[in-house]
Amino acid sequence: MLTVVSGRGDNPLVSAPRRSADQEAFRDLTDRWLSSHASANTRAAYAVDLAKFGQWCAARRAVPLRVDAATVAAFQAAQHAAGHSVATQRRRWSALSSFFQFALDAGTIDVNPASAGQRPALPDLGRSTTPILTADAVDAYLQVAQALDPRLDALVALLVLDGLKLGEALALDVDDVRGRPPNVTVVVRRRGDDAQRIVLQPRTAGAVGRCVDRRVGEPLFTGPRRHGVAHRLTRFGADHLLKKLDDDGVSANALRRFHITAHHTTGADLDEIRDRAGLDDVRTVRRYLQPDHPAPAHSEWPG
Repeated sequence: MLTVVSGRGDNPLVSAPRRSADQEAFRDLTDRWLSSHASANTRAAYAVDLAKFGQWCAARRAVPLRVDAATVAAFQAAQHAAGHSVATQRRRWSALSSFFQFALDAGTIDVNPASAGQRPALPDLGRSTTPILTADAVDAYLQVAQALDPRLDALVALLVLDGLKLGEALALDVDDVRGRPPNVTVVVRRRGDDAQRIVLQPRTAGAVGRCVDRRVGEPLFTGPRRHGVAHRLTRFGADHLLKKLDDDGVSANALRRFHITAHHTTGADLDEIRDRAGLDDVRTVRRYLQPDHPAPAHSEWPG
């Protein structure tokens, strides 16, 4: 139930020390909830969302951890009236739903006031025309790739298990790879000069390790050597490699789409998927998803 303190003195039902304790509990729970998210970008975005909600509640003398569904709906309506984008409204609704579920699981509240809320609908941006692969097909591709070529094995694993873009994978150098299987990281260059270190899935770590072998100072993926010099594999060369997987010539984008849809079936937050896949907008993630035809989780998917 929404607890409000009137502008003329304190509500006798809620003392100032009690409100202070509630605010401290809200801050403590927020810190714990934010720390549960692995992505720094997600933590930063959700921190802003919870701060906005806390400020909105404070302006109305409401206690964030004591609001009801009607109050959450009022906050949502205020966001819409303020002209925030639909994507921002949806993210803030998701943030509140996740936060209150965390509080519910922690025993701090008795009910999630955002569970019955209605997310703002996004405009129809069209669906991706990239085919959705089945888990069985992806299993087969991984097995074929491992048998055929260490480069193909590493490339398919990076796309389907770790969600890299084809260009990001081809830009990797041997020196970007750190560690030994199953604990391997790579430095991926994204959004201009930005670089992000990614922890690879164990299956990918093994494949990348075999692709690196004992090489140093070379591109991770190389094409034919000319005059003894290793040249970086081109997109054309990568497409030629991928055509070895089946007669239809599965695309890099289809493999990456499987990563996104399979990750979504595990319950991963859309912002975490966006960050992991190096996408600029969560709406792009949504275009990859077709709720009426979700991809089943991959048998090797770590969850």
